[in-house]
Amino acid sequence: MVNAGPVPRVKRDEVRSRLLDAAAEVFAQRGYAAARLDEIARAAGFTKGAVYSNFASKHALLAELIEQRVSAHLATSAAELQARDRPGRALEDIAEVFADGIVAGPTWARLLVEIAQQAAYDPEVRAVYTEVRRSLRDELAAALERACDRLGRTPAVPPAQLALTMQSLRLGLVLEYGTDPEQVDRDTVVAVFTDALHALVH
Repeated sequence: MVNAGPVPRVKRDEVRSRLLDAAAEVFAQRGYAAARLDEIARAAGFTKGAVYSNFASKHALLAELIEQRVSAHLATSAAELQARDRPGRALEDIAEVFADGIVAGPTWARLLVEIAQQAAYDPEVRAVYTEVRRSLRDELAAALERACDRLGRTPAVPPAQLALTMQSLRLGLVLEYGTDPEQVDRDTVVAVFTDALHALVH
């Protein structure tokens, strides 16, 4: 019988990545408060010890998940907007990228709502969430300002306020799409974002 040799160890970066992916799914499906670390470890294919060797606590796991997922989301959205490069339809492009973020990534969308709810009464989660949301808002405000400049149009409110409006609208549409995707489909979500942008940009 041939000895296959020892099973190669999974690299630390891969372990962390798999744990974060599993945490995103479990938090989105069960909620942060109800999620257990052993459940996350099982979903990632590891033991609970793997979680503690990479993250000090469930809060630490959530904090890195927020930072990682939001950074990836920002990079993806920016790349999509740059790839479209339609100066005359800059607002429509933003609306479509927003809509695709909701429709194409249901786990991310559910996770966003779960994190927002948890942040409302958990100071540790709130601290991370607030920092990330502000970063998102700044990036969005800059993108909206660039879009207005390219169109030669002026927002009815300051870019930061317009970005906050879009963030708030997105959270609401995440909930609507999550509960009624047949009626609140992608076309509807795009239309809502587009109409809101055109109403606030003259």
